[in-house]
Amino acid sequence: MKMGPLTKTELKNKISGLPRVSIACLPTPLQETPNLSKELGVRILIKRDDLTGLVMGGNKVRHMDFCMADAMQKRADVSLNINAWMSNNARIIGAASKKIGMDYICVAPDSKHRPIQGNLLIQDIMGAELHLLSTSDQSEIMKYTDKLETQLIEQGKTVYNHNKEHMSRSSATISYMDATLEIDNQLNQLDGIENVEVFIASGGAHGGLMLASSALELPWNVTGIIVGTPEESYADVVTWSNNALNHMGFSERLTWNDVVQLDSYIGPGYAIPSEECINAIHMVAELEGILLDPVYTGKVMAAIIDHARHGKFKDDDTVLFVHTGGLPELFNFSEELKRRDYK
Repeated sequence: MKMGPLTKTELKNKISGLPRVSIACLPTPLQETPNLSKELGVRILIKRDDLTGLVMGGNKVRHMDFCMADAMQKRADVSLNINAWMSNNARIIGAASKKIGMDYICVAPDSKHRPIQGNLLIQDIMGAELHLLSTSDQSEIMKYTDKLETQLIEQGKTVYNHNKEHMSRSSATISYMDATLEIDNQLNQLDGIENVEVFIASGGAHGGLMLASSALELPWNVTGIIVGTPEESYADVVTWSNNALNHMGFSERLTWNDVVQLDSYIGPGYAIPSEECINAIHMVAELEGILLDPVYTGKVMAAIIDHARHGKFKDDDTVLFVHTGGLPELFNFSEELKRRDYK
């Protein structure tokens, strides 16, 4: 698929035509990493989307500008979500819902006996109604949630069910098409930028960067790092991106053949950090004083380190690492991440 070509003004106008509410603190910083760059022998910039300003930040705060505007247009007063116990999405949807005056209910599968810490703790602190289920069976979870939604409607509530609303997911792609304009403006203020190698955890944000940079004909290669099941990652990028294109009035559609993803850095599985992921977290913290998370960004940085160590970057490349946040989950992985035992 070929997007565009579009001018920056044309893309901006497409995005501006969508309902939007200001939730994310933008623009986020684009920072040099002198120590990490020296260590790896390539210029590395970090786009600090861990600093988006809502409950410890993250890329999904950008999504909320569009998602919550959609909920407000539909006059919803309850935000209903199904998300895993370690979900950053659940934390940020909850905070954004509260910020615009909606109640928030989260159904969390396989979480009945989990410690209330990390993202679960933050949801509890901000007054979310948590339904911690013991089951991970999809049919049981959907039946439970459908019953819950029916009860809310019978009580006179207008429910925004994030698992049914297209904009809840498409907002990821849209917000990162918008972020492409922001990043391009920041890069244009720096010297020595020629080829840009963008690395990000695969998902809707990956799709947004890929679509917009292609449409604007920017000198970027956008690579998504798969952190879980490859089939789900491909489907997420393609489905969410195509829904986003539909919302924006584009006729083009993304196919699986358009998506550049790497599945070599998943490690043992989703939300299970590999040794390379843990080493990446330690390296960036020690050299730059920046924390990464063990579910997403640690694995993306592991890919960058591996590419650098094996000479896969060219001399004129600039590596742009999109830091998508996820920091509350550091505390659910203390045993894996601590460098040593203390007595």
